[in-house]
Amino acid sequence: MERKVTFLVGLVAVLMVFACEKQTIMGSPEAESLQLEALRQEIDSLAAQYPCEDVTEWRFTAIGEKACGGPAGYIAYTTEMDTVAFLEKVATYTELQKAYNSKWDVVSDCMLLLPPSRIDCEDGKPKLVWDESLGDS
Repeated sequence: MERKVTFLVGLVAVLMVFACEKQTIMGSPEAESLQLEALRQEIDSLAAQYPCEDVTEWRFTAIGEKACGGPAGYIAYTTEMDTVAFLEKVATYTELQKAYNSKWDVVSDCMLLLPPSRIDCEDGKPKLVWDESLGDS
């Protein structure tokens, strides 16, 4: 009887180790980073589906979050798309990146990234433009 109990305790211990290893692999910074990257690529692909021909139909929004706070970048999108769904996806990405930064103690520069001044259309693609003269006045 004692052998059976010892065997069962050993089996449970081995199963717990494997379960913890699997959880560590699935919940690793690398795995979560790949998920974030896939969502970012999906967002970029959605925005890239539309040609930039009329700049008045384009807007931009902050995307992602730096570890110190503030946006990681900006992305252009057209008003021709389902903007509500697009902006919800961007917000989800931003919240996931914020959680990732906190969970994995990510370090980044703490430079404030100012929003672009405008959007230009170049070769059918939106281009975010930062006017250098903003701080000169």
